[in-house]
Amino acid sequence: MLDTGPSPLSPTSLTTVRETLPAVAAVVPEITTVFYDKLFADHPVLLSDLFNRGNQATGAQPPALAGSIARFRDPGRE
Repeated sequence: MLDTGPSPLSPTSLTTVRETLPAVAAVVPEITTVFYDKLFADHPVLLSDLFNRGNQATGAQPPALAGSIARFRDPGRE
């Protein structure tokens, strides 16, 4: 990943993310499915205008978000 400079998160937030990421990662597929179900139910226009249409058509959008979450890293921690 590109280093984008200092983290926009506070030290407290970074600690929270680091400590909770394993628990979140274990349920990312469920989280992303619920997230997208609720998002698109409330804002159906987003189905065609915001996210990758190919991913939407194949159902790959939740795993794409899950992958982004799973690849989170703290730029100051390398």
